[in-house]
Amino acid sequence: MASEVENNGVGVEAERADPQRMPRSVQVGLFVLLGLIISGSLYLLAVRGDALLADLAAVAALICG
Repeated sequence: MASEVENNGVGVEAERADPQRMPRSVQVGLFVLLGLIISGSLYLLAVRGDALLADLAAVAALICG
């Protein structure tokens, strides 16, 4: 009874159980997608850096008036 109170009613087996994790294939897929997004943004920045800054300035001018 005392052990159940200390564990908030959770059995010892539930405490030892591993937490649910994302499947390895989903985790790898997300890392690949993130890598592609970052590499694509670095490529655009390297190739069209000045044009991107000009476009951002134009969008800011439209928003701010």
